[in-house]
Amino acid sequence: PPVLGLPARGPRAAGWLAGGQPPQIGAMLPITRKALGRDWMEFFTVLVWATVILIMFLSKLKAAQDVLIAIILGTIFAIANADYLFAKFRFYKVYVVLRRALWQDCWGSGVLSLICLAIHYQWHEASWPGALLHVSSLAAWTLGGVQTGPMVSCALWAGGKNQMTKIQLMLRIISQAAGSIIAFAVFGLYYSFAFPGEGPFSHFFGLESLAAAALVFATSVVQIRHREAKIREQIASKSQ
Repeated sequence: PPVLGLPARGPRAAGWLAGGQPPQIGAMLPITRKALGRDWMEFFTVLVWATVILIMFLSKLKAAQDVLIAIILGTIFAIANADYLFAKFRFYKVYVVLRRALWQDCWGSGVLSLICLAIHYQWHEASWPGALLHVSSLAAWTLGGVQTGPMVSCALWAGGKNQMTKIQLMLRIISQAAGSIIAFAVFGLYYSFAFPGEGPFSHFFGLESLAAAALVFATSVVQIRHREAKIREQIASKSQ
């Protein structure tokens, strides 16, 4: 007798009749090209609706908010295509070697900036959150070895011997600037909706922030020279 519309012939069919599991018809059907490929019509429909919603959203924004959104998207695009942008320059090999460290610097700079800006949002009349940003970059380098601020990187280049080259310093500052730009632009965009007409960074940058930057630079120079002196002492003691 046939099993599920199939003739019971041969040893395999006899095994099915003896108590084995019959074959699944769905698994035996051929897979069509439509099932394997993408549904481009559905993708196109979603893209059209997303574009319409984006245009409606942008039409309600002010000129400054449009600029902030363009800065955020442009910076993210530059980070995602960094390999293509740097491939035409001679320092591309240096970038490839430092890619992981630069990625950590970028993320660290963005996260620390957002934390300090969130504190500034709670106490927007205070000026110490701007100084905290520089101090936290020194703490990030001391504890985790991540360079999240340009003062720390410049201090390592100026105070240390053979710590980094000018190309490495440039790449470090670019990665830090990319993370900070995204953080400040996101905060500025949110602040423009929460408090329209008010400056988001009116008290964030000031004399306190400038003094903290100078202090972080001097402390980083002293610290890197102290580390190098200890390393030289260890090498000299081992050689004797």
